[in-house]
Amino acid sequence: MPPKGKGNGKKKGKGKGKGKGASKETKCRAAAESEPTSHFHFPREIISNILSRLPVKTLLRFRCVSKQWRNLISKPNFIASHFRHSSSLQLSGSSILIGSRHHESNHHVVSLYNPPESVVQVDSPFPCFFPNMYIVGPCHGFICLFNPPWGELITLWNPSMRKYKMVELTDSLPSPGLHFLTSIGMAFDYQHNELLILRIFCVGIMFEVPNHVEVYSSKSGKWKKLKNEMIFHIVEFTCNVIVKGVAYWLVCMPDKFGSRAVFVRFDVGKLVFEKLPSIGRRKKHQYLVELEGSLCMLDWDHKDDCHMDVWVMDDVDGWSKKYSVGPLVGFDRILGCLRNGDIVVKNENGVIFICDPITNSVKENFSIDNSKDESYVVVDYSESLFLIGGMLPVKKQDAQDKLARKKVTRDCLKFLMGQPSEIIIP
Repeated sequence: MPPKGKGNGKKKGKGKGKGKGASKETKCRAAAESEPTSHFHFPREIISNILSRLPVKTLLRFRCVSKQWRNLISKPNFIASHFRHSSSLQLSGSSILIGSRHHESNHHVVSLYNPPESVVQVDSPFPCFFPNMYIVGPCHGFICLFNPPWGELITLWNPSMRKYKMVELTDSLPSPGLHFLTSIGMAFDYQHNELLILRIFCVGIMFEVPNHVEVYSSKSGKWKKLKNEMIFHIVEFTCNVIVKGVAYWLVCMPDKFGSRAVFVRFDVGKLVFEKLPSIGRRKKHQYLVELEGSLCMLDWDHKDDCHMDVWVMDDVDGWSKKYSVGPLVGFDRILGCLRNGDIVVKNENGVIFICDPITNSVKENFSIDNSKDESYVVVDYSESLFLIGGMLPVKKQDAQDKLARKKVTRDCLKFLMGQPSEIIIP
């Protein structure tokens, strides 16, 4: 038998000592848990800097680490810092959001491509069976989806956060005979940290009167009519490009010689439109893009050995030619330009190529399965944690609903063509 007081290891004095030691350890652990960065010996600023460079998907998981991390990731300053890092990282390798239509069902399909990964279809909040869907953006990580020609069913969507909001429209209606379409644009007010939607009732080119302009604020959740005295004619359903939260349009403006093509932008601070200097003589096709944080224009003629001029806009010096690329051969259609300067093109077989215009080499290529030709919309996308009030999670559109709509559509077509169908007329 072990001597008394030694074998059981429960001496009175030592037990108290252990109890005190455990108490100190518990206090240290509690202090570390209350401050999640303390046991790493890193200042909060360094932790915030590290976290702001991570993908949104990772940050959404990290919100569960502690209340302090959750609060940090939800702060406006952190969200703004994260978006700046996300935008700068995209210059080296862009995420591409592609809108297309399914070849058989004609449904809208939205896909995401992160080179060199494969193309992934994402769940869109916009009803896939609507006849038309236009895409505006991105603007601060948001995409705006709507139904033309009058800008109905406006949907604000943050794909990285998988949340959306349907925007209620005003009672304003276009005037028959005066307005012939509605153009939608987006902007971001960095001073007030709010997202803006522009809804413009565009007058016909034969009328020399100002357009009706409304602006929606994500902070107030309301529309406001803007005073607009500038006369110009827009022929596109969307703004041509958004650069650093500013929306730009290529428009026709009347002058003493008839009309000429000019560029206008929406001044977020003054809530007015401004005219930009024109380039002068141009080629047949123009495409406004964002290139390395600046407004640029691609200018080219559609022919077998076309060369493309790349122009850049400076607020002081105006437009200047940055470089010319080409010849561009073997491509059927130019889809756009990424912010890092890569050009996105498509060949006659529907394969999409990402090309380096300087070396004239192909960097990546991919295709969208079962998509219609001439249905591509390419968006250079940057992730954002930014959310607005009233957003809901995006739900997967039920496959059974799609099949049901498809069946009804086929039955209606058979009925109209006099073929046997399951439609019963009472």
